[in-house]
Amino acid sequence: MTDKKNLVQKTEVLFHPVRVRILQALATRNLTPLQLGEELVNVPQATLYRHLNKMVRADILKVVEERPVRGTVEKVYGLNHQALQTGSRDLLQASREELMELFTNFILGQVRDFGAYLQRENINLFEDKVSFRRASFYMTDAEFMELAGEIGQAFMKRLNNKPAPGRKPLMWTTIILPGPDSTAEPEDVPATG
Repeated sequence: MTDKKNLVQKTEVLFHPVRVRILQALATRNLTPLQLGEELVNVPQATLYRHLNKMVRADILKVVEERPVRGTVEKVYGLNHQALQTGSRDLLQASREELMELFTNFILGQVRDFGAYLQRENINLFEDKVSFRRASFYMTDAEFMELAGEIGQAFMKRLNNKPAPGRKPLMWTTIILPGPDSTAEPEDVPATG
């Protein structure tokens, strides 16, 4: 049995869009709040500090260095890789009920984010690069791992993009599930956006 409270807490912390962006920024390097603020340009400084503190309390981030700067201490944050790996192991040992709770929270987060998008004064699915789609594929485990590697390489090329004119933050969500029946024909759901 897993420590359900710890597992749910970590997962809920990870599902917030600002915290996802913090994780992306820290994926390959350690940064100060000032450096993070330069990348997360539309996140107020107080909000950024609140999210950083929450992620440290959840053991997802750690302070890897403290530097004296003009009479105060500047912290440098990094991913707590060991804790994140432990969380993955916990997830593998989670009960069906725990997994359903985590997945439901994940989906509700997506519904919340889409609802927030729809509240904007002007929306345009095409211009805003909004899409949601579903497709089924037949693949061996080796073919799937090859695809996952290709997607991972494409993401890594862009992971450390800095804010720049013409660039806007985007969230990309993936869900991978086994198909309902290995003998059924692949089913495509019409794409939106």
